[in-house]
Amino acid sequence: MKTRTFLILLAVFFGFTLWLGRISSATERWPERVDVSFAVSMTMLAAGGLIAAVSLFALLQRGLGGQSLDRTLPLILALLGGLLLYQVNWGVALALGMIGTATIVFQHWNGPKPPPKG
Repeated sequence: MKTRTFLILLAVFFGFTLWLGRISSATERWPERVDVSFAVSMTMLAAGGLIAAVSLFALLQRGLGGQSLDRTLPLILALLGGLLLYQVNWGVALALGMIGTATIVFQHWNGPKPPPKG
């Protein structure tokens, strides 16, 4: 159910982006194109800052509570994703990719073992 909802939201946002790009490319007047580009960049800046701030405070709360790394890893990914939305930087993207890859490899090799036959 969660995967289906995620895919539907992804398709809706992709369609919205295509629609927004059509508006941006259909306008022949430069001030309108600059306004749309500025609005999109400010929206990404605000969304990234909000995601990073919320995940940072939740991460701080979980860290002070003494929770394990397995429970705080999604918040670290959300923090890096928010920082990547806030300002595109190759170091943040590299860290996000490395943590995501390490999580997938760890879950693949240390996943649930089948019960012994007996």
